[in-house]
Order: sequence, then C-alpha cells, then structure tokens
Amino acid sequence: MQLFLPSVLLAILAIAIIFAVMPNFSPLVIVAMSAVILVAGTYHHFRTFWNEYQQSTWQNNLKLFAPGVMLVVILLYLFVAIGSFFTGGSVPVPSLPNTELPSAESATNPVTAAINSTMNTVNSAINTVSNSASSAVNSVANSVGLNTKNTSAKNNGITRSVLATV
Repeated sequence: MQLFLPSVLLAILAIAIIFAVMPNFSPLVIVAMSAVILVAGTYHHFRTFWNEYQQSTWQNNLKLFAPGVMLVVILLYLFVAIGSFFTGGSVPVPSLPNTELPSAESATNPVTAAINSTMNTVNSAINTVSNSASSAVNSVANSVGLNTKNTSAKNNGITRSVLATV
C-alpha cells in the first residue's frame, strides 16, 4: 500500500501535465518524444529482465521450425496478393435513394425578392434624407453667405490633397 498511492498520484500528475502541455506541441515534437520514451523504456526493460531472458530456454526447440513458418507465411501472403488481382476487385456499392430537392430559384426567389425590395426602400429613404439635408444646409449657407466655394476654377497648384484639384 505504501508503494501504490505514490505511484497513483504520480500517474495522475503525469496525466494532468500531459493534458495541459501536450496540445501545445507540434506532431513532430510528439513523435520525437514518443520515440525517445520508447527507446528508454525498451532499454530499461531489457536491463531489468536480462536474467529472465537468459534463463528462458523453452523457445530454443522452436528455432528449428522458424524458417518453415516464415516460408509458409510468405507464400500464403503471395497467394492472397496474387489472387486479389484476379478477383476483379469490385466493391459492392449500395445505390443511393433518389432525393428530389426543390430548385434553387424556387427556394430563394421569394426571400431574395423581399430582401431586395427592403434594401431598395432603405436606400431610397437614405438618399432622400441625405439629399434634403444637403440642400437645406446649402440653402442656409447661401443665405448667410458662408458658401464661398469657387466652382468655376480648378486648383491646379501643388496641394496636399488630391481632392483639392477635383
């Protein structure tokens, strides 16, 4: 029990760190880290259990059958691969049910017409208000004498603004 709880807490801490940090790494970094951890784990495993591997002798008798097993597996793979070329390779695809959708014009015409008429009404109202406000300001400026703009001559000199020459 004394070794169980610290290892569980260490595993929970490792999981928390992995969920917090790993999403920020790129896939290349994750692959490199997993390769390093795999090599380190394999090295540690063989270093720890080397004696067990040395003392294990039950598979020595199977060494005689290894070439035959490999030949059978390779030949079986070749027969299946060659056989797949002669079967036609057609995959049955189920037919899709016919779905009849309304045409795009019938689906969008009433909506588009309503939006266009609304936009045209709003634009004409804005233009009417803008024109009436502009004419009111100009008439007040003319009556007071503030409108001294010379519209007959254009300014062809060097200015800071392109609008001054228009």
